[in-house]
Amino acid sequence: MVLDVSRSWLRARLLGQDPVLEASLVPGRDFGAVEGALVRLAAESPRLSVPRALARFVPQAVAEAVAGERSLADVPLGQLRRDARRQLVHGLVARVLPVVDSRGYAFAEATAGGVPLTEVDTRTMESRLAPGLFLVGEMLDVDGRIGGFNFQWAWSSAWVAAGGLARGL
Repeated sequence: MVLDVSRSWLRARLLGQDPVLEASLVPGRDFGAVEGALVRLAAESPRLSVPRALARFVPQAVAEAVAGERSLADVPLGQLRRDARRQLVHGLVARVLPVVDSRGYAFAEATAGGVPLTEVDTRTMESRLAPGLFLVGEMLDVDGRIGGFNFQWAWSSAWVAAGGLARGL
């Protein structure tokens, strides 16, 4: 999944966009659900520290880090102001993950780009611009998610090219 996300992030950067990567530390729960749970918890246990309260949603070390970055590590939950609570919840359900840059193609797991498919007869994988030249796999501008899709494309396009070569003989 990380490689899929990095692919989308980098593609956006190459298009001149400024993508923002967000992640939820509490998947399956939206802002309202987490905020409501904190409000109820504050009513039930007002002296509970913010990190201990957050630890009901995330691991203790993460709870301490999230509370600490807002200087709320020693604040009792019952004294938490509405705006601070909402900032905490936002940090849990839509946490911005800073991305500095990619490590470049020298470290790439898979790359995109190549000969456009419009330049290839996909029935045979023969180049429309250079007859007799058959192109397969990552030579072509076909790019799939991580998980074997690029391997499958390489094998399938090679199988089609082999058939095209055989028919040409």
